[in-house]
Amino acid sequence: MNENAAWFIDGAYLFKVWQRLERTDRLDYLKLRVYLESSFGGRIEDAYYFNADSDPPATKQNAFHSALSYPPPAGPGIRVKLYWLQKKPLFWPTSWGGGPVIHPETSRQYELIQQKAVDVGLAFHLMRSFGHRQWKKLFLAAGDADFHEVVQHLVENEDVELVLIGSASTISSELLPYARSVIHVADIAQQIARG
Repeated sequence: MNENAAWFIDGAYLFKVWQRLERTDRLDYLKLRVYLESSFGGRIEDAYYFNADSDPPATKQNAFHSALSYPPPAGPGIRVKLYWLQKKPLFWPTSWGGGPVIHPETSRQYELIQQKAVDVGLAFHLMRSFGHRQWKKLFLAAGDADFHEVVQHLVENEDVELVLIGSASTISSELLPYARSVIHVADIAQQIARG
């Protein structure tokens, strides 16, 4: 039996889960990788981190993403996939008079900023990785119901063991029935914090 595993991370999701803990330290992805491999057995064969970045990317973010890709034992060995952000000016509905939504103090128009293609990229690379590596365990740091179909297929048709990483309040109820276990970040925060 293949004991290899895959680790897929929705970067914005895991960042928000960590922020909600109101800690002053940062999540250490290398420590999290070591925790996953030692606690659940096996070796992480493929690891991916998905997020959107501003255009042009911020220097601080570039350093963070570069550090993620450094291979073990010095780094977590995660392949970083960055997508784009879409900005869209906000307007009031026509039933409310239409026109731009303006900040009352600065007179600047509000914008809706959304990630684009992150979920599709994660789902695509998840299936591509499985097709190539045939791993039997998936560590998924994501809570979005958009991954329901992919997760359902891997668990029910390919006998993949799913381990969700996040928080109880942010993992979709559509993903939970497929998980063998859930790692609550709050429970292991001391072990995976950057010291």
